[in-house]
Amino acid sequence: MDYSPRKIIAMIKGGFKDQALKSFTPWLCASCYNCQVRCPSKIKITDIMYTLKRKAIAENVYPIRFPIAIMDKEMDKIRTASGRSSELWLMLNLFLKTLNPLGLLKMAPLGLSLMRTGRLSLKKESIKNKKQLLKLLRSVKGGT
Repeated sequence: MDYSPRKIIAMIKGGFKDQALKSFTPWLCASCYNCQVRCPSKIKITDIMYTLKRKAIAENVYPIRFPIAIMDKEMDKIRTASGRSSELWLMLNLFLKTLNPLGLLKMAPLGLSLMRTGRLSLKKESIKNKKQLLKLLRSVKGGT
């Protein structure tokens, strides 16, 4: 972590929102709740870390090439387009966008094994009523 949770909270209180959003700390939070349980002020630190991640993704200010944020965006794109998550296409997009083709090669044996057993498919699955899904997603995101 580049900043402790205490420092992140101090940055937020001090008006350094952009610096807090660009930090690695929220992305490296393991959500173990250890800091939250030990906090003498009973601050919900884990909730703050989740909020910072969502805000960083929404404002597009997360650390560059950080895989978690990129995976979240790619999964959202795939789900919005088809209504279903396609793991193979998600991983391909993730490794290509993080410029990590070696990671893709390392995962190839596992991917092939999953394909052989029918647990992973090349097929992009889709739902029937995509319009209804888009309407639902827009309403959840605050659109009309």
